[in-house]
Amino acid sequence: MITENKNYWIDENSNSWNKLIYTKEQAEKLSKTLINCKNCINCFRCSDCSDCSYCYDCSDCSGCSRCSRCSYCSRCSDCSDCSDCSGCSGCSDYKSNPERITSASMGSIECQATIYWVGDNVQIICGCFNGNIEQFKAKITETHGDNEYAKQYFSWLKRVETYINSK
Repeated sequence: MITENKNYWIDENSNSWNKLIYTKEQAEKLSKTLINCKNCINCFRCSDCSDCSYCYDCSDCSGCSRCSRCSYCSRCSDCSDCSDCSGCSGCSDYKSNPERITSASMGSIECQATIYWVGDNVQIICGCFNGNIEQFKAKITETHGDNEYAKQYFSWLKRVETYINSK
């Protein structure tokens, strides 16, 4: 069961998803991918984690941020494929890594879109598409016109652009 507060969708374990990025339906789907996680923000496909944010495919982590596929980490930031870390920052050369947001599955083929950005440099990867925001919008219109899938993509893009511009 997902509840709503001013800025977040919140599940029964106090995991939350930013309303500017995710719809309620997407938050519900992502909540189902977390196993025994508590107080995490915008995370998915993690297990036994707590107080993490923007992480995915992690397990037994605590207080981490923007990590992926990590295990048993604590207070790490921008890590990737780590194990047994503690208090790390910048694992996997994060200074050159962009920030990213990955959507829930959407569109006619139920795939995820990932947007990467460093400053004004923005790139979107979705299925076999790889390009900037304007190219992605043109591809959506070319492929879907104004159907329900186009509306899903444009709704997600609007929330992501609002989030990126607020940083």
